[in-house]
Amino acid sequence: MIRLREVALGLVLTAITAGHAVAAAPSDPTVLNAAAPMVTDPALGPATESIISGALDTAAGPIESALRDKLAGLPTEGTAQEIKERAVLSDFYKARADAPLWVSENGLSDAGKAIVAEIENAHDRGLDAKDFPLPDVSAAKDGGALNPDQIADAEVTLALSILKYGRYARGGRISDPTILLNSNLDRKPQLVDPEIVIKGIASAVEPDAYLRGLNPKHPQFELLRRAYLKSRGHAAERLLANMEEWRWMPDDLGELHILANVPEFMVYFYKDGKPIHKERIVVGEVGKQTTIFTRNLKTIVFKPMWRVPESIKVRELQPNLRRGGSMFRQYDLELETKDGQPLDYRDIDWFTADIRDYEVVQPPGRKNVMGVVKFTFPSQHTIFMHDTVDKWMFAQKTRTLSHGCLRLRNPMTMAKKVLFEDKGWDAKKVDQTMRDGPKSNEIVIEKKIPMHLVYFTAWADDNGRIRTYADIYGHEKRITQALQGKWSEINVGRNHLAPVGEAPPPSGLTTSSAPSGVRYSHRKQPKTVVDMVGQALGGGF
Repeated sequence: MIRLREVALGLVLTAITAGHAVAAAPSDPTVLNAAAPMVTDPALGPATESIISGALDTAAGPIESALRDKLAGLPTEGTAQEIKERAVLSDFYKARADAPLWVSENGLSDAGKAIVAEIENAHDRGLDAKDFPLPDVSAAKDGGALNPDQIADAEVTLALSILKYGRYARGGRISDPTILLNSNLDRKPQLVDPEIVIKGIASAVEPDAYLRGLNPKHPQFELLRRAYLKSRGHAAERLLANMEEWRWMPDDLGELHILANVPEFMVYFYKDGKPIHKERIVVGEVGKQTTIFTRNLKTIVFKPMWRVPESIKVRELQPNLRRGGSMFRQYDLELETKDGQPLDYRDIDWFTADIRDYEVVQPPGRKNVMGVVKFTFPSQHTIFMHDTVDKWMFAQKTRTLSHGCLRLRNPMTMAKKVLFEDKGWDAKKVDQTMRDGPKSNEIVIEKKIPMHLVYFTAWADDNGRIRTYADIYGHEKRITQALQGKWSEINVGRNHLAPVGEAPPPSGLTTSSAPSGVRYSHRKQPKTVVDMVGQALGGGF
């Protein structure tokens, strides 16, 4: 028994000593250093756990006891992430026998002072220092000393602010943009696990650099940050909103990736961080927006078939079928069962049938709204990038003209660039595949090529000059309102993924309606059959 108590006390002292040791700083603050193996005694096992626990309690001094009590008394309510952070801190300090790391009776350690200085400088990273409470160590000035309760309070205050800084640096000020801002912002804060953060900063030689390094490392973020520090007023607000969006982007955009910047009406194909191709695009109308999200490019489809979305079937086609179905005849639309069996739309009573129980498709051909090639990156948003014969659209300055999909001015050029990087195909091979291959010919992409649909209203060139674009969907405004705490003023709008209701009664002509308060300019007259179907079915695709 005596030997067990000695071993237990030895473990306590070892834990305390190890807790104060300084290790090398990790090269990436989001990667945790591997812990050194612990030396164990074969005589110790589950039966001795209570003895060790008792020894730890006995060995705990007034500072350790105060710290443990402070952690135990933290609030139990809050967001899921806040509750997780408190649990992580409890486990972290328990593992070091509740010994403080950054505060002693003499005040802040050098590491603690460096962390506080970095937090006070949060503005330089587009954050607000007022969001992070700092420890009160004033009692240690002029030769004074902090008592155990003051040490515990200062230690926990600083630790909580470290984790909060880490959360906000990765976009956590807006915890769920999809719900809090707009359903078309399908982004999430790129949070680092708080356990990684607290252990990483505890082992860092330069904890201030570690904390600073939790902010995005994308070159665009840094260029926007530098411009932000020189800006005032609306210009600063715009840059801050765009910096916040970078906090939602993946750390690794991809060695190969496609980036479609919706407000700019442009798409770029990147390789090793440099654009190797760019092209004009058409994006969704204000009332039928292009959703902002990231998915991997899955296929390139030559001579694609078009499957009509549910909303268009309900709002446009069923009312037309009740009037005779002229759209089916005019635009070569076909009706199928859910398992793909062909049906004749004229054999169905559309006053009692529900079009949601059927599929409507448009086969490949000159009238097909997808044109000759389609790029797929599947998601719940049913958005593609595809061809169009309506080339007049690309001459417009503001190209919010589609039903949500991206229309591409020269899609075959993009297809050739992608297939060369993915499969090594030359232009002749791609042309032959498109010409001689079957209808709806799906070419599966083998490499990982993320497709990033983004919403940046400010973009810096390599020289730091800022180009700005109109806030066409109001996302920049929503982000700014959120960052300013004006949550009640945010126009979240309707959920574009909400189930589509049944078709309206046949008593009147139906048209797609815009959200309240949205005004549209007079639309250009259709110039082609494809443009006509685009307008008839709700604005193109």
